[in-house]
Amino acid sequence: MKTIDYTKYRLKSKEDLDIALSGISGIFIVHCMKCYKEFQVVDEPECRDFQTYLKEKGIKFAGCIDQDFLCNNYLTEKKLKELPSDIETVGVISCGLGIQFVAQSLKDKRVIALADSMPQSGNATSIVGYHGIALEKEKCAACGECYLNITGGICPIVECAKGLVNGPCGGAKKGKCEIDPDTDCAWEKIYLRLKEQGRKIAEKIEIRDYGKFKFEEKKGLSVLSQAIRSESFYGGVHPLERKEDTQSIAIANFPDPQEVVIFLSQHVGSPAEVLVKVGDEVKIGQKIAKSTGLVSSSVHSSVSGRVISLKKRIHPLLLKSLPAIIIENDGLDEIDPSAKPISDWQSMSKESLAELLQDKGIVGLGGAMFPTHVKFSPPKTIDILIINGCECEPYLNADNRVMIEYYEQVGKGVEIVKKLLGVENVIVGIEDNKPEALENMRKLSNVKVESLKTKYPQGAEKMLIKKVLNREVPKGGLPLDVGVVVSNVSTIFAIYQAIFEGLPLIQRVITISGDDVVRSGNYLAKIGTPLNDIVKFCFKGSKETIFNDYHVKMGGPMMGIDQVALDSSVIKGTTGFTFLKKSATEPSEERACIKCGRCVDVCPVELEPLYYAYYGQKKMWKETIKHNIADCIECGSCEYICSSKIALLSLIKQAKKNAKKWI
Repeated sequence: MKTIDYTKYRLKSKEDLDIALSGISGIFIVHCMKCYKEFQVVDEPECRDFQTYLKEKGIKFAGCIDQDFLCNNYLTEKKLKELPSDIETVGVISCGLGIQFVAQSLKDKRVIALADSMPQSGNATSIVGYHGIALEKEKCAACGECYLNITGGICPIVECAKGLVNGPCGGAKKGKCEIDPDTDCAWEKIYLRLKEQGRKIAEKIEIRDYGKFKFEEKKGLSVLSQAIRSESFYGGVHPLERKEDTQSIAIANFPDPQEVVIFLSQHVGSPAEVLVKVGDEVKIGQKIAKSTGLVSSSVHSSVSGRVISLKKRIHPLLLKSLPAIIIENDGLDEIDPSAKPISDWQSMSKESLAELLQDKGIVGLGGAMFPTHVKFSPPKTIDILIINGCECEPYLNADNRVMIEYYEQVGKGVEIVKKLLGVENVIVGIEDNKPEALENMRKLSNVKVESLKTKYPQGAEKMLIKKVLNREVPKGGLPLDVGVVVSNVSTIFAIYQAIFEGLPLIQRVITISGDDVVRSGNYLAKIGTPLNDIVKFCFKGSKETIFNDYHVKMGGPMMGIDQVALDSSVIKGTTGFTFLKKSATEPSEERACIKCGRCVDVCPVELEPLYYAYYGQKKMWKETIKHNIADCIECGSCEYICSSKIALLSLIKQAKKNAKKWI
């Protein structure tokens, strides 16, 4: 099938270029890499062709900036800062929109249009119809007031050459349009279809003007779009939240499992080393595996009972067989003597406190599971602690409920972290869709609470720091490079429990929600609780075909990991389980990238994900490094918005894994 090219510009003819460049001795080029064209080549030819023209004319070529989506003024303005200061003349190869943006940004320089914008109709080479995002015939004008119910499913806006909802024409001639003899009369087609269906066209149709779009209205929408794009931070999306399903449900204890499956890898770094053997009796809070280095963390039993096996199970995050300790619960709830409060923590040194957190198995509970004792022993000076209470992932309310129900305990946990980091300034960032959490956290005297506009992925560290402090973490850098440590609010609560209650990290709050969940809620679940127990207790669908009919994600729909085994279990980084029914049309048909630019618009780290699709599908992993794939936070915004339904997140993860050998 022939590919339709929706590109909106072409290089001017040599005759027109001669006129435009008369008297010019040198020029710098800004080249838009084209949009709405199937992504088949990385290097578009216009800039190269123009350089050939310059050489023939003896005009100096002063350099070139290639930019995808030149009309994205936020990224374009950043890119134009790379322009050498001594440049006087800039030529732009793009459609009129890109040329206008460049001219607006470079008001002190002469900007010359080197290309002609291609009209949407009026000549044989153009694309008739609206500028859309699909590489096929446009069937919808997206006008917002659909006629299809009264016209038999034929759109008079797109199909009629004159847009006949604007008024009458002179009539069809032999079934063809009077102004376009190659086009069938849309209204005759509508009449015949309705006649076949035994229907009549409505006697009265409201005449509406779809032929004009007022410039001021268009400008207003553009300004609104850019404001939303940059609100709080650049990019991001607004997915359907579904938080209302569980946001008002108080935390309840999840029923104790008969067996727990406790993985040795529940943190970034080296797996813990087993301290028990089959047949050993263990108690709640007893250390059953010890950390094996600086970046490692201890693991503890969440129940009292007997170790019945040491075997591999499918890890819920890494999705491969990894060692786990399986313990049979005796139901006696005996607590290990080591699980006792630390009354003299204030007199302890920072180093001793950090060692205690390592011994208690505390890791980041936002999902990353980085050992907390390492994070809170930074090699650089820190002046701000930001507590992440955004919980921007749809469906989830675990952090929200912790802030509502345990805000006083969080306040006490803050004091411990202040001592560890040697900071006084503590800011809690909470999205404004959590009013009760905002109200309760503001009751604390030792933190400043910031209400943030709801937007995904607000909770990503770099976005949060940018919004709250207006500090920009450098590419490839860490928050500590700008004097900041960010910690999840549930991690702070776990630190409170470790010190004030003596409990190691053996339980956490998780949210269970989604389709066909009969016991949606927020639960305090023991680490090691099998996924099978959660399915039996909360889910009403078939257990046997659950993975065929549902996406069972550990986490939320955006960054959650699709589960593949019911004998997996809750780990320290489990924020919840979300059940999403697979649609009848799944899997969605993946199409070629058409360079629509949506992924660039929504990427909060200001990357160009379309290149990860292009190079990833060709397995050219090394090339993804040039497009800063290491900076990707895997938020999934690009895949969420992708009009071609490309599995970008999967490609990104593959690219990162394969590109490591060259980094």
